Amino acid sequence: MWPPVPPTATFHRPPSELPFPLAEPGCRLYARARHGLWRGARQLGLGVGAEVLAPAFHHGSEIEALLRTGAHVRFYDCDELLRPDPDSLQSLMGPRVRALHLVHYLGFPQDSRRWRRWCDERGLLLFEDCAQSWLARTGDAPVGSFGQLAIFCLYKMAGRGQPGAMLCDVPPPPARGPKPAGVRDVVAAHASWLMQRLDLRRIAGQRTHAPFVPDLRTEFALGDPESGPARAPMFLARRLGREEVAERRRANYRLLRERLGGLVAPAFRELPPGASPLQFPVVVSDKPRFLERLAARGVEGADAWPVYHPSLPARNFPSAAALRSTLVGLPVHHGLRDSDLDRVASAALKAQG
Repeated sequence: MWPPVPPTATFHRPPSELPFPLAEPGCRLYARARHGLWRGARQLGLGVGAEVLAPAFHHGSEIEALLRTGAHVRFYDCDELLRPDPDSLQSLMGPRVRALHLVHYLGFPQDSRRWRRWCDERGLLLFEDCAQSWLARTGDAPVGSFGQLAIFCLYKMAGRGQPGAMLCDVPPPPARGPKPAGVRDVVAAHASWLMQRLDLRRIAGQRTHAPFVPDLRTEFALGDPESGPARAPMFLARRLGREEVAERRRANYRLLRERLGGLVAPAFRELPPGASPLQFPVVVSDKPRFLERLAARGVEGADAWPVYHPSLPARNFPSAAALRSTLVGLPVHHGLRDSDLDRVASAALKAQG
């Protein structure tokens, strides 16, 4: 599911301009993006008594980070394209609301300009959640460049072990915790690249891994916000975060859409020019069975956010619940070859049938 890293990447020259937001003065790096959200939100004054509008369809770690500031989270609904529903937002407005948390889902950019105007008109902060969307663009600007606070998970686009990044109008001090070497993560990423290029047809029928069962004690946990980024993966991230990564992901997405168009989730049928797809999202009727059948054919599927944060009144958001029970992500990353994409498409069609 995640992109492998070729051994030759170590010898790539860094681009003349580092990918956004790594060269921005307000950028800070952490072991995890949720640490940046917690620290940035506190730096912008979020705390006890404040309220944040956040989507009902969420991972949960971002909700935990917001709650750990002392603020209260009020959940809003999205439309069928996963855009914030203005009526839902307006019904939640009150004197204590301080911020809108906007998620750019699966590398597909939201209309950040629109939501920044919406926030400015109401005196709110805009938090851009780009954890799944590093290297994506909205219009002529990168995602994360419109909010007063933005977070990014570099590993989801550049490979295992990469840190989280945060961009804030009022940046906090850099993380004070130790910065591990992270060599093991780099070796694992190189090993994934090698394994992907072996003839995997010889091991078709074997599981890629055990089914994912989320552990809420760790899945949503904030952890240590002072954790520093690993050094070796960050060295690679500066060499892998290039525009051609997003271009290749878009090309792979179009190829899969030609084969699997009937399965694509409605919110992701149209591929925006600036998207940097994290996964190829399909809607299935029996998610556990579909994932089991994929794994039996040597293809990893992502069980899209199967659980929600305990603070969410889930019965009030049936559309988010439907997504959690039907949405599966297929590999679409830039490290896949055409033959790999053929295997993914074939496995998905057989798993659905």
